[in-house]
Amino acid sequence: MDAIEGIPYSAAEFDKGGKLLRKPTVPAGTTDLIVVSHGWNNDREAAEALYLKLFKNFADVTRGDAAIAARKIAIVGVIWPSKKFDDLLTMASGGTAAGGAASAGAGGGAASEQAALHAAIDRAAPLFDDPGDAERLKTLHGLIAKLDGNPQLQVQFVQTLRELVAPAGVTGNEATREDREDLFFRGAADAIFANASRPPTPGTGAAGASAAAGSGHAAGLGSVFSKIGNAVTGLVNLTTYFEMKKRAGTVGQQGLAPLIDELAGQVERVHLVGHSFGGRLVAAAAAHSTTPKLHSLALLQAAFSHNGFSSSRNGFFRTVAESGRVAGPILITHTKNDRAVGAAYPIASRVGQDSASALGDKDDQFGAIGSNGAQQMQAGMIAVETNKLLPVGGVYAWQPKRFHNLDATPFIVDPNGGDAHGFVFVREVAWALSRAVVS
Repeated sequence: MDAIEGIPYSAAEFDKGGKLLRKPTVPAGTTDLIVVSHGWNNDREAAEALYLKLFKNFADVTRGDAAIAARKIAIVGVIWPSKKFDDLLTMASGGTAAGGAASAGAGGGAASEQAALHAAIDRAAPLFDDPGDAERLKTLHGLIAKLDGNPQLQVQFVQTLRELVAPAGVTGNEATREDREDLFFRGAADAIFANASRPPTPGTGAAGASAAAGSGHAAGLGSVFSKIGNAVTGLVNLTTYFEMKKRAGTVGQQGLAPLIDELAGQVERVHLVGHSFGGRLVAAAAAHSTTPKLHSLALLQAAFSHNGFSSSRNGFFRTVAESGRVAGPILITHTKNDRAVGAAYPIASRVGQDSASALGDKDDQFGAIGSNGAQQMQAGMIAVETNKLLPVGGVYAWQPKRFHNLDATPFIVDPNGGDAHGFVFVREVAWALSRAVVS
């Protein structure tokens, strides 16, 4: 695909280490370059299907718009190796594990539960292909039937998971507290396994509400698995989350940031758009690029901490706010309709023995930016008057260099009543992006 509704399109493809495998092209005379990153699709076809839906709507809602017509827009679609977020971090309701294995709680017994646990490891396996990973995955499979009542092997299980993912965030040198990554990699392995075996207690926050509704949120794992099943599934899912977190940061910092700096020389302004883990990717790129041409940043149901831009909480991307890296508006869609985006936090809370009450809500230390918007920001950094995603045609009062937490609950919705995480291509989102482009 080389265009979407007449808007030039080119792909920028990276490997998991941020190496550029396919360089995009930008047409001469381009004024505004939109760089968009998927987060939860594991192949190019699925990622570009999202881009196609979003920018078809973009073209539709701006047809005849004089401000857009005055700009010459091009799109660069980022392609990077990721896994489908929801399949890794949630459990389907009705007593069936994601991936199709029936749970023990549904009457299948120990053999059925073990099949579900092997399936969980198999779903995570494609993420791990470094030297020695195949043997580590084999070790995990071999331990499943022996874990019950064997603390020594439970410790080995945790240590093997740790070996699959180095404790590294965006800076590559420190595990973070925002999702208990620090505890997972540095805490006592026996305590981590024991804590993860506890069933989550539904609380009053997003995680608890989702579990109580039978949504399939990760917080509901305890209702269908034994203690061993809770621990294995939760820890495997948390490991995949940490790997995706690390990979998104690496690609953003080491791959996309320098590419943006290079492409910026060919255009007047650059606009970054990221969905899910792609939000983490473009935030990392914004933090580590050097071009002064970043004009807008849009995070669509982004999968990272709601304190990620906070100076007081030492957020990974605080330099974006502190140094005014984005000249125009920063848009953050958030909604509790999105069950996947906060799925790591109930698991992390069990590992750290944190209370489930209000877990993931805006006042909790753990929570996703796609659930609550940016939190714990310095005074004046949040544009409080502009706080909702508007219908097509709505007028946004954008403030330059400020964060706009846009409640997207009426519009980012799964029409079938399921998880709304992937429904960010809607017309109202496209309209908001277009208003940021011409701001």
